[in-house]
Amino acid sequence: MRLAAYAGAAVLMLSTSACGTRTAGSPPGVGGPGAEKLGFERYADRVQWPGSKDEDYVAPGEGLQLLARQGNCVRGIGTYANGYGYVPVNWSGNADCTRLTLHPDPADSPKDESGVPNSMRHGAPGGGVPAQAVVDWGDGSQFFISSVVRIRERDGLVRQLADLKLPWALKESDTSDRGTVSSAVRSGSRLLIGGSETVSGATGPFLYASDDRGATVHRVTLPTETVSGSRTPVGPMAADGREVIALGSYSSNAFTNEATGTLVVWRSSDSGAQWTRAIVKGLPTGTRMRGAFRVAGRWFAVGDISGAPTKPDVPVLLTSTDGATWTKADTTAMGAGGVVAATVDAQGHPIMVGSLRVPGKSPQTQAQYCGAVWIGDGTPTGWQRGELGCHPQPPAAVTTLANGTVVIAGNSDLWLRH
Repeated sequence: MRLAAYAGAAVLMLSTSACGTRTAGSPPGVGGPGAEKLGFERYADRVQWPGSKDEDYVAPGEGLQLLARQGNCVRGIGTYANGYGYVPVNWSGNADCTRLTLHPDPADSPKDESGVPNSMRHGAPGGGVPAQAVVDWGDGSQFFISSVVRIRERDGLVRQLADLKLPWALKESDTSDRGTVSSAVRSGSRLLIGGSETVSGATGPFLYASDDRGATVHRVTLPTETVSGSRTPVGPMAADGREVIALGSYSSNAFTNEATGTLVVWRSSDSGAQWTRAIVKGLPTGTRMRGAFRVAGRWFAVGDISGAPTKPDVPVLLTSTDGATWTKADTTAMGAGGVVAATVDAQGHPIMVGSLRVPGKSPQTQAQYCGAVWIGDGTPTGWQRGELGCHPQPPAAVTTLANGTVVIAGNSDLWLRH
């Protein structure tokens, strides 16, 4: 995940998502009250498929990934399977936000590669504004951040700004060095961008800051492990005024002799100029963090705990009043499934979306994803769950519009709560 929260709540960002798996004898995570009991209405097959007519499969994590609010609807951001790979695309919403259509549609711009060997073909180009994170600036402009920073002005004009100069951005490059943005937030007048980079085989965090609305960026030093080797990348971030937190993207025991994992949380009280580091101990190794937000004076860090191969994934929820000391909440009552996205509604209630992967009965049978939405009351344990149904494509993103509408979307379906 990677989305913004609105209505006076802290800004939140989400990192790339994954889903839990249902196994025999495990909590089903389905069959409870439907999401309509929480005010959501489903619009089936209203998201245009992110693939060419010959592509009936889109890999997990591809397709629609983010929702950026745009007027009374959203701009969907993600990737499109063109038969040769995945290219960036956007979706536009209709007037009542009950349909998302590829805009531009790669199928409308076929590329003549009849004279090109198959091994050198690239397929239809993508379109729109690529992004791994989106930040609303509060004045009608939006920042779309990938390996470069782009701004969409109030009049719709998109301009390219700073280049993050991440380790090689082209997947086709010969080097194994890589850099990926996972989240971004605004704190005061500063834009903060976090993510992961791999250089010479070692993976670690990065954090960039911009004090001139994305025109230039500078690197910010984070306190990290002193041991050589891989370090935890920056995952979700959240900001509330000058207070900022940045979560490690996963828990690990790579630097300890303990059986359980530790999660790093970086905290700043001056809009990201200076940082301190806290450690959350006792988490299962591989716990993945998906989002962060602040409501009712409390920080929330959410994600999932992998139960593979014998149990389903379950939500993980950490809370803190100061960003330094964290408590793991009991999520048993929330049921099974991994959290993939979150937002805060107009009333200040946190909303999380997740899904439970149900494998097919045979290798030839397509897996199903049983989606769920949780609405909280601002306390660690006050969550209501609504089922979104089981479908081949899971919910992937959620956001809250300026008019208060909550939008949930995946590669196939839309859900709205007005």
